[in-house]
Amino acid sequence: MSTKELGENDMSMAEITLGFKSVSSLLPSEEHCSNHASYLADKISKHKVWTHPVLIDEQTNVILDGHHRFSAARALKLTKIPCLMVNYDSPLISVKCWDTGVEIDKSQVISTALAGKLLDKKSTKHELLINIPLQYALPIEFLMEGSHDL
Repeated sequence: MSTKELGENDMSMAEITLGFKSVSSLLPSEEHCSNHASYLADKISKHKVWTHPVLIDEQTNVILDGHHRFSAARALKLTKIPCLMVNYDSPLISVKCWDTGVEIDKSQVISTALAGKLLDKKSTKHELLINIPLQYALPIEFLMEGSHDL
């Protein structure tokens, strides 16, 4: 996922929400590399922090970016993870093919995930046309069963 800067009047923050979602409620849309997911799980476990939210569609909970982090969360048996929830219909979010740069129909990403199918790994590249901070250090104990929200 990448971000681009826009003018101050170009983005409604109502189109983006940062919050927690149950891991079990999220729907993947893409295959992922299990070795990289294991590496991330080890890194998260070692440092005891979660550093980046998973990008999801706010209407369907389909994962748009962050499949390796999602898989790492499942391996670590986390019950919830930070998510950047977006209005996927917004023109301020685009999706292209990693290899060709050709624009992909957003409805294809959603319908494939809702049908329980997965696109090939790294087949979609999402761009947010807004510059927002996407890194932090959240202790993973907040993401485990029985923890309270912040």
